[in-house]
Amino acid sequence: MRPHSAPQHLRDQNELQLLRQDNPSFAGTLAKGMMILQCFVSDPRPQANSELAQRLGMPRPTISRLCRTLQAMGYLDHDEQLDRYFIGPAIVSLGYPYLISMPLLNQLRPAMQAMATQMMGAVSIGVAMDLDVVYLESCTHEQGTLKRPAVGAVRGIVETAMGRALLASLEENARSETLERIRNQRPDDYQRCLAGMEESLMHYRKRGFAINLGDAGLGVLAVGVASRIRYGSRQLLFNCAVPGYRVKPQELLKTIGPRLTDMVRMADAQSGLR
Repeated sequence: MRPHSAPQHLRDQNELQLLRQDNPSFAGTLAKGMMILQCFVSDPRPQANSELAQRLGMPRPTISRLCRTLQAMGYLDHDEQLDRYFIGPAIVSLGYPYLISMPLLNQLRPAMQAMATQMMGAVSIGVAMDLDVVYLESCTHEQGTLKRPAVGAVRGIVETAMGRALLASLEENARSETLERIRNQRPDDYQRCLAGMEESLMHYRKRGFAINLGDAGLGVLAVGVASRIRYGSRQLLFNCAVPGYRVKPQELLKTIGPRLTDMVRMADAQSGLR
């Protein structure tokens, strides 16, 4: 039996069935409800039962029943005129305990804000979730970046500097397995970011940080560092993103990357890690 300690982002009914074959104790009905909610992470627009059924490969009556249940619990809302569901406020309240359980964030905000202001960009903290990273906190320059990473934003691991830093920090077998899954499940992202990802993996140990020279799109350049701090079972990841029209790539290597590395070392020290 394959271990299932890592989070699973199930894309459709077929993947759910495969997982249940390997793990009979896996609660399929609960998983189906969570799969509906996950649809709104990648596509937050209001969605109809028929769209969700087609996307997840589930019968429409099953989707309808689950959506009504999620609506009754506040995790979905329903627009009667459009006859579509959208994410409900209970989702926000569900995430609140996770964010307030990290007292280190309060200690790090001044240093993060100082760096964001100096670099005229955004400094963020995130954690990995399957093949993505989730942003937990962001401090930004008053003019922001081309795409401000809000709390709860989800980005692919290979698309972000912090995700590439995570890959570089993994043991070789775990890194190879993760990259193979990304190549199979997200081939477009993998090919688009392959060169930049490989460059970061090659130089991470020497530099101490990963980079993104805009291959993820939107003209945003970034550096990322994987800290040694654990929040539960997850490693805290740090990112500094700046608009490409303001900063030359060489500045990432000479100034921004080393500055973020120093900030993460400080965070490690504040956590009792030396």
